[in-house]
Amino acid sequence: MTSSSRAPAVAVFVASPALPDLERSLRGISRFGWTSSRPPLRPIAPGRRAPPFASAPVVIPARVEQEEGWGREIGGRQTATCRFRASYSFTLWSLLVADRASDREEMPPVVRPRKASVIALPAGGAPLPEPGRRVPLSPFDAYWITLPPVRRVFLFPPSPLPFTDVVGVLRSSLERVLPAFHPFAGVLTYSPEPLALSIVLPEGEGACSVAFVEAETDLEFDRLVEEYDEEALRQLAPDIRRDELPAPVMAAQVTEFVGGGGGVAVGVAVHHSAADGRGLWRFLEMWSATAAGVMEGQVWAGPEPLHDRSLVRFDGDDDLARLYLQQLAPDFPRVAPKPDAPPERQRPLSRQTFTFAASAVRRLKQRLAAAASTGTVPSTFATMTAHGWVSIARARGFTDDTPVFAAFLADCRAHMSLPVPGAYVGNCVALCTTSLRGSELARPDGPAMALLAIQEAVAEVKRDPLADRARWCTKFAAIPPGRAVILVGSPWFPAYGVDFGFGRPARVELVSMNHDGEMALVAGREPGSVQASVAIAADKMPTFRGMFELECDRALAMPVSESE
Repeated sequence: MTSSSRAPAVAVFVASPALPDLERSLRGISRFGWTSSRPPLRPIAPGRRAPPFASAPVVIPARVEQEEGWGREIGGRQTATCRFRASYSFTLWSLLVADRASDREEMPPVVRPRKASVIALPAGGAPLPEPGRRVPLSPFDAYWITLPPVRRVFLFPPSPLPFTDVVGVLRSSLERVLPAFHPFAGVLTYSPEPLALSIVLPEGEGACSVAFVEAETDLEFDRLVEEYDEEALRQLAPDIRRDELPAPVMAAQVTEFVGGGGGVAVGVAVHHSAADGRGLWRFLEMWSATAAGVMEGQVWAGPEPLHDRSLVRFDGDDDLARLYLQQLAPDFPRVAPKPDAPPERQRPLSRQTFTFAASAVRRLKQRLAAAASTGTVPSTFATMTAHGWVSIARARGFTDDTPVFAAFLADCRAHMSLPVPGAYVGNCVALCTTSLRGSELARPDGPAMALLAIQEAVAEVKRDPLADRARWCTKFAAIPPGRAVILVGSPWFPAYGVDFGFGRPARVELVSMNHDGEMALVAGREPGSVQASVAIAADKMPTFRGMFELECDRALAMPVSESE
């Protein structure tokens, strides 16, 4: 490296306020004269204001900070000053400004749209399945009205199929599947008197449709498979957020990697009020199987999905749905959620994805079963959620006697008074919360106590899934700020079984993770393995990573990516 007494006039987004990670990241920036296999992070050109939307630290050369006043301008807080390679002095700032869509223009997009179109339900033809063109939503659906849409990205390695053919297969298969999932082509709307939610499918040619975006990117496919680039992943999934109803239910995006190596990303966004996790994965399985069938001349032979909310009716359900809307969206039809904390108190999050091999999962089950003296091997879900709950609580330093809550969802289909068919797509999940004191989770037997607490919470739902339905909103809101560990997904969701006919994905990510202390589970790529994606405050991730891996044997718990 050529030394210089003058610091380059650039600022760089970095991965973590932890200085060792910062130094590792900066080594890869070619304009600094450092070489590394790690690609450069995004620089800010001289004279440009640091973008306020970044919920991540920024490294600013000391001369630039002093002469141009960037530190004052971004409204950050100085946390450290360090020197790298003897001749470069930097100041580390933590941006504490909330992510705002209006500020995104400061950062050049890494994904460029080529074409926007729609996939419409066929006009005329066969009547739509029950309940037809208006789908009155249940309390199970109303509970999710303020949650941002669920957004997933599937990264597929290069295939011999030209991109135009990939687009054609995805479009034609989605057009075939959409009539079976007709609410996804509708509009989420409301009626004021009486207050109620519905998905409406208007009459007319092309009136019921799903937005379909074709795009391209210069990103390196292999890097995105190996590293968690949050902003890039977000741009690979369509954004259908609306602050006020009416709102679209679904959109899809397919992106070609035009840089070195090729590859394709398929991104999907679906409003949670239209489907729970099981329903969404059913859609993805049917869409991908239909796409593969289009290429192979086969037809989907699975059971038809069900959308009729009368399948989950119970006494007082209309009143309960109105109660949820009043509690969650008091300014209805405005549905934008209130932030968990004011911008000045928000902390940059780090996200990392781990894959636990089947052997690691088995060993963790055996260890917890022995520690808890259950006599039976616990489920994969109870095992992984207990492990995540304890690891997150310990990493965040919760060793006091104040409760630390675990919040997760339980599928109610088989436990309703009238069992709900497995083909039901709408929401049929109950909120479960359980708690232990921080000092209990920190004890050597903390993992065993966590396992038993989660098992008991699941057992309660199985006994009566609607027992405390009137408290679902208030009991979660009553959790003290920062004391909840949110556990989503399932180790049975077949993320790597989604094959549109051009191979299984190399990576699958949930890009709608926004909470400090959140873990999302899906089935891993190999049989019996589990993928766990975790979001936690950036300064806590190194501690969490050590705990999460160590308890499951470092040799068997393999981190595959990180973004800090």
